[in-house]
Amino acid sequence: MHDRTGDVLDVSANTLAGLLDAAHEPILVRDLEGRILFWNQGCEDLYGHGRAAAQGALAPELLGTVFPAPIDEIKARLLADGRWEGEVRRRVADGREAVIALRWSLRRDASGAPLQVLETGRDVTEARKAEEALRRSEYRFRNVFHAMSVSFWELDFSALAGMFGALRAQGVTSLRAHIAENPRFVRQMMEASQVVDVNDKSLQLFEATREQLLGPVDRFWPPCSEHVFAASVIAALEKKPHYESEARFRTYDGREFDGLFTCCYPREYLPQGATLVGVIDITDRLRAQEDLARVQAELAHAARISTLGELTASIAHEVNQPLSAIVTNGEAGLRWLRRQTPDLEEVTRAFDRMIGEANRASGVIGRIRTMAVKGEPETARLSLAALVEDSVLLVRRELTTHDVALRVQVPAHLPQVDGDRVQLQQVLVNLMVNAVQAMAQSQERVLVVRAQADGEGVTLSVADTGPGVPPERAAQLFNAFYTTKAGGMGMGLSICRTIAQAHGGEIVVESRPGEGATFVLRLPRAADSQGVDC
Repeated sequence: MHDRTGDVLDVSANTLAGLLDAAHEPILVRDLEGRILFWNQGCEDLYGHGRAAAQGALAPELLGTVFPAPIDEIKARLLADGRWEGEVRRRVADGREAVIALRWSLRRDASGAPLQVLETGRDVTEARKAEEALRRSEYRFRNVFHAMSVSFWELDFSALAGMFGALRAQGVTSLRAHIAENPRFVRQMMEASQVVDVNDKSLQLFEATREQLLGPVDRFWPPCSEHVFAASVIAALEKKPHYESEARFRTYDGREFDGLFTCCYPREYLPQGATLVGVIDITDRLRAQEDLARVQAELAHAARISTLGELTASIAHEVNQPLSAIVTNGEAGLRWLRRQTPDLEEVTRAFDRMIGEANRASGVIGRIRTMAVKGEPETARLSLAALVEDSVLLVRRELTTHDVALRVQVPAHLPQVDGDRVQLQQVLVNLMVNAVQAMAQSQERVLVVRAQADGEGVTLSVADTGPGVPPERAAQLFNAFYTTKAGGMGMGLSICRTIAQAHGGEIVVESRPGEGATFVLRLPRAADSQGVDC
């Protein structure tokens, strides 16, 4: 019988070569000296050398291979383990250098002696360039992160996604509205937001070690800055690129300071709940602004005192003459009456002159009042939401200084009112400042400004958590010159009532001792006003 073992082996070798040649990966077979015995199409595509040029050539010389370790060490590992993996640098036919991830498998003959090496390769040049670029970018970021004179925080707020999902499941569609109705939710968001890294400036600014700063962020946010944190979260949900605001912060040991808060939301990291926060200490800047404002207030007060002095002299001069004439005519009338035969005609003329001089004095007072009081208000169509927003800006510093948490619950769609913007702002600012001062000794200091449509009008209320107003004082609060403050003039609420009445409305106080006070301003809506989008 004819021995066909050689034919079977030839067919098997040819079949194997065909399979290797059809593979997309670069595959070559070489002997132990490195001479190439087989070179597939994948090798031609990767290295640019044709099969004829590669066949019989030494692979390290043809490809200019640079190994990651001495070649003798690599060969020893191949012989010991039967395989080796690693990355090398090779020069392709067009001169370009490529990074190739190699895998070598040792083939042995029937006796177990090493015979050939099967090599598969994969071009990882672009992947390594991308990794190197990423490493360089991270290196630059870390250098900037730690070297900047700004306090940088890296936050992980991925836990908020679950909280928002639970709200959606409950039917909540507006986070802003939910926060207005449930202010405690802001503190819950803070507790769920984690500090994962800080730079060296943060350690100095917040007077703590890195380990002490890591963890929930709520420890460093006093209640008066909760609205800033809430606004930054809403800005992220609204896909804004960044957010910035002044806020008050608390160091690790409890000292508070003023800071400029910035927050950026990189789109590539936002799905993972990562963001970068910056804090700049602006205490000195605000102190300088306060000093300037105080000097300006003192100058304005001096100007008012000077004007008041001139006005007093004018009053004294203008009123003194008719008063003197009244006295003179009164004395003359008495003399005519005391005569043995009273001259009633002269008495009548004297009294007529007295009445005339009294009217003259009244006219002087009336002219001075006209100088001091503004005339007709400058009426315009107003949005209460915008009015409240502008007024809050005027008292923001007062709120922060007294550590008062502000809650604004003013729907965007409210009927408009007709009125003088400056005068109505004066009312709202006066009520808010009074509320802040009323809570000076309170443990919990929360100021709530609400607005709502009410029948034919609109109601704007300012509520505090102070001691409230005793019933015996409530009826006198709006009287001129009545005050409960040591240095007060007692004109603020009286002027507020006058302005409210001039606008066709009213202002009242609702209070229970120990439960705070609520001042309610009711104004008629504009004649053709509907809800507006502010």
